[in-house]
Amino acid sequence: MDTNTNDSLESRILRAAAANHADLPEFPDDKSDLPSDYEYDPNADEEEEVEEVEEIDENDLLEYLDQQEHPLTIAQRLFYHELNTVESQKHSSSWDLKCLQPKNLEELYSQGWTIADGLIDLETLKGARKEAEDMLAKGAFCHPCNPDNDESFDPYRDENARDDTIVWLNPAKRDETDISRILEFFEGPLHHDIAEMIRLNGKTEYQLAHYHPKEAHYERHRDAFPVDDPNDTHQRRVTAIVYLNPGWSHGDGGELKLFGQLEKHGLRESADRIVQPLLGRVVLFMSGVVDHAVMNATKDRFALTAWLR
Repeated sequence: MDTNTNDSLESRILRAAAANHADLPEFPDDKSDLPSDYEYDPNADEEEEVEEVEEIDENDLLEYLDQQEHPLTIAQRLFYHELNTVESQKHSSSWDLKCLQPKNLEELYSQGWTIADGLIDLETLKGARKEAEDMLAKGAFCHPCNPDNDESFDPYRDENARDDTIVWLNPAKRDETDISRILEFFEGPLHHDIAEMIRLNGKTEYQLAHYHPKEAHYERHRDAFPVDDPNDTHQRRVTAIVYLNPGWSHGDGGELKLFGQLEKHGLRESADRIVQPLLGRVVLFMSGVVDHAVMNATKDRFALTAWLR
């Protein structure tokens, strides 16, 4: 695939900042004597120019970037090969995959997300859920918008947009817990399979989140800006979630809503998808592509997320 068409995120943001500037007055090119408006008086009192800075929020910026180029098209340039061709699918059985199926990676390429079940053994999942409940009882979780928590505080994030509490996890702290075993799965076979197809270049983050049963939710958002620069180390590239919710049933809430893509002219290209947060279910999506939300939870909901750069 041709990767020489990369347009840096910075240059696209700069274009967004300049897109709404006021038009300058036309300079009259058919006048020999300029009107007084265009004359320069060196003796006139000069007023200090004040640069006007127009703020643009994250959602408006994403909307502008999406209008310039489809975010999935941008993210697809991070893949080593086009995965939706007949030739690619012909050789998919020879891909060196440890846990995912070729279909998962083909879906990640073609639609920006995929779902896989049965990748982690049941006892590990149940043990991780029990450990998460113990951490909650001990007060280990904190609100992401808590300014006392330097690691997770984001002053620009609307604190009303989300109700979850979180714990950042460090896989370097090896122990014999089941949560650590899931982190080893993320670091090992899952990372291997994704790195086989997608250019990764940066640190992976790990987070455990809890949604309380009193209709805790997370409004529509996106995890990153769309990028295709293989040297970028700042923007998240792939979001990976595993759910720790045994016995989930309809009415428990907390579903993940994946919003369908829109075409350049605002027409719907794909339908929204509601994902049930079943025990052990793994959801993967391109971080800079898929808008998503967590729907109101009526039962305690735990999810372990990794963001691969």
